[in-house]
Amino acid sequence: MRKTDIEPDLTGSQPPARLKLNRAPRTESIVTRTYRISITESIFSQIYGTLATIGSSFITKLLVILGASPLHYSLLSALGQASAVFQPLGVAITHRLKRRKPACIWITALGRILTFFLGLSLLFSIKSSGIWFVLALLFASAGLQAIGGNIWIAWVSELIPLSLRGRFFSKRNQYMLFYGLIVSYLVSFHVDLFEKSGSGLRSAYVKLLGLQDYFTPANQAIFLSGVFIAATLISLFGLTILARQPERKLNRKPTEKLSRLYREPFKDKNFRLLLIFGVWWMFSIGVGSAFWGPFMLKKLQMGLFEVQLYSSVHMIFSLIGYNFWGRFIDRFGNKTAMKICVFLGGMNPMLWLFMTAQNHTILWFEAVTSGFMWAGAGIVTTNFALSLAAKGREQVYSGTYNAIVGVGMMASTLLTGIFFPPALKLGSLALEPEQVVFGVGGIMRWLTIIPLMLVVENRSVPLRQAMSGVRQSLMLYFSNWWKKE
Repeated sequence: MRKTDIEPDLTGSQPPARLKLNRAPRTESIVTRTYRISITESIFSQIYGTLATIGSSFITKLLVILGASPLHYSLLSALGQASAVFQPLGVAITHRLKRRKPACIWITALGRILTFFLGLSLLFSIKSSGIWFVLALLFASAGLQAIGGNIWIAWVSELIPLSLRGRFFSKRNQYMLFYGLIVSYLVSFHVDLFEKSGSGLRSAYVKLLGLQDYFTPANQAIFLSGVFIAATLISLFGLTILARQPERKLNRKPTEKLSRLYREPFKDKNFRLLLIFGVWWMFSIGVGSAFWGPFMLKKLQMGLFEVQLYSSVHMIFSLIGYNFWGRFIDRFGNKTAMKICVFLGGMNPMLWLFMTAQNHTILWFEAVTSGFMWAGAGIVTTNFALSLAAKGREQVYSGTYNAIVGVGMMASTLLTGIFFPPALKLGSLALEPEQVVFGVGGIMRWLTIIPLMLVVENRSVPLRQAMSGVRQSLMLYFSNWWKKE
């Protein structure tokens, strides 16, 4: 009897003796099918996110064309973080439902459809009105997608067992990052074709296409509008793929009150400790988050190509890191993984204190360590609250956690701009204002180890034991590789 002939019951409600044989010659388990469909849909979702959501460089480009001010950019970043407060609404919407899938698909689709109309901002006679139209549209879109995301996380948690979630999220993030990077390069190259200045490659490519009259600065905004429309349609097609993902029927308690459901996470002392850590961590991350790019361009005097190269190195090592972190988290736990991320997360900003326009070669080492670190931190951020939640309570735990910690990052992002410090002299070290902010943020990140140590995760192992296990695995790997040679 083949392994695929048995349909596993991940809920644990069905004893092994009652497992039914599948008469089909070859079937696909629920876990395998969820893996395949979710990862395939994530590619379309990431293409959409890269092109038409808050945080997209193409949205930033649209705001530049509309003449946005620094205040508008700060608000754009803050709105992206504030949209997380809508996640708990996903719990209210699905509270009485027997199925999550329809609600997830339709609410997410509604949020994505809104970005179809971003190009209408160009029709406003007053540019500031167009800017506010874009910000309002993106905030509404992000809020609806936050609700859909909360429903999705609960839906997929019912399908992927805890012992596999680290690898599931790592593989999914890997595909998303890879395809997002490719699409970003491809579309940004074509957006740059509309600029007046360009390389010989640009001129040759435009001439080859025979579109010299089209690729002019006046048409750049129209092209961006087309990008947003195409991104929206691609994302909606991705949702038709997601609709094929399986779903387990929900066993609801008909007398359970929604207010009681919302209060339940706060009665859990361990969850409250996780919230303290999460708020502290995200608040620390928000310190200086708006200044990394401007500091590279202005103070380090880096060109756009060099900045893009830094981003590429960062993303490549995130891609590499996902494989490691997925296995590490499933084997040793989220808390143990986060201890490493806290150490690296505090170290990375400190490296920026020693960078100058004349010498910033250490930046490339930082790109490697930060790319690796953020791969792990990203998985833990998604998975930690899920791992502590009681069975069937993943949605309310995740939504509550993300809503509260998102506000923490939004607050520090805004406060950093308000209380921007002056330059500082520390011995022979002359720090720019941005570097002062980076240093404060790094110290705050290190201090998050205090609340993290108080969180209890039953499946986590001590860091020393985990590192010993990693060392043994590496020795075994290289030993087998040496024997093959």
